[in-house]
This record gives sequence, C-alpha cells and structure tokens, in this order.
Amino acid sequence: MAEIDKAQPNQFEKAGVNPFNSPTPGEGLTQSPEQKFPWEQSPRHTEVKPAIEDIFLNITEKENLIPLIGMLQNKTPIDEIAQVVLYKGMTAGQFNMDLMLMLIEPTMYLLIAIAEEYEIEPVIYEDQDDDLIDEQDYKKEKDKQTLGKQLPEVRKDSVPESLLQRVKTLPEKEELGIEE
Repeated sequence: MAEIDKAQPNQFEKAGVNPFNSPTPGEGLTQSPEQKFPWEQSPRHTEVKPAIEDIFLNITEKENLIPLIGMLQNKTPIDEIAQVVLYKGMTAGQFNMDLMLMLIEPTMYLLIAIAEEYEIEPVIYEDQDDDLIDEQDYKKEKDKQTLGKQLPEVRKDSVPESLLQRVKTLPEKEELGIEE
C-alpha cells in the first residue's frame, strides 16, 4: 500500500477547492419562508402568448441577439438554445415548469424563424444529418405507415403570426456589427 505524503498538497489544495465548503443536506429547507427563490413565487406569466412575446423581446435585444446569431452560425442546435432560454426564464420566475414545457415548441419555431431571417441554416438537434434517410426509403416507410390513415395536420399557429412578422423587422447583420 502506498504511503501518503502529508507534506505534499492533495488534489483539492492543488485546485484551490475546499471539499467541505458545500451546503449541508437539507439546508435549503431551513430558509425563512419569506425568503423565497424566484421559482417558488407566483410566475409572471401564466399563458403561452404573453410568455412567448416576452421571450421574443428578451432574445431580440441587441446584447442577446448578437450572441444568438453567433451560436446559430456555429451550428449550435436549436433545441439546446431553447432549453437554456426556457430554463433561465423558469428559474427567474417568469413562468412555471408546466408552462415552460408548453413553450418548447413555440420557442424552437421562433429561433428557427430568426435563423432563417438571417439566412442561417438552423440545426434543429445534434446529429440530425445522421437521421436523414434517402427519399425512396422515406416514401416506402410513409406508404406503409399511412395505409388508409389520415395524417395529422402540422400546427402552423404555434408561434403567433404577429411575432413572425416582427422577426422580419429585426436589424440586419451590418446594423448589429456582425460579419459573415
């Protein structure tokens, strides 16, 4: 068995971390009821439309729009960006977890619309190109699945039309100071 040299710094001392400097289990339950976290209070939004409008206003502010366009250009998947935006809104008390789940689809469509407005080919999810199949295989599979069945319609009202029109009025890349 190897001897431990107490004179040498251990892995925690090398990293400058105190392993015992963490909350005690259950410590969060001892907090005063008057000092609530933002997500423990009543949410700011309780409906999808005002919440998605607030998200639109937040992500299209200049200081947020420029990094968003950079992420889209770097092929960051839309689903990951939507997760971050929605989680941040939920933890800030903008909406509760249930509404957060209802906002996934409209937020992703909104991000896709912004990407298309700036002529960026959006990546919906990581490795989506691996999931693509050739057209003949798709037609065969579709014919097998839809044999005599009525297909559901794609929801086009996921994002309010007014927001999609406002996406078209976003500033150009040159106005934002973004280069290709």
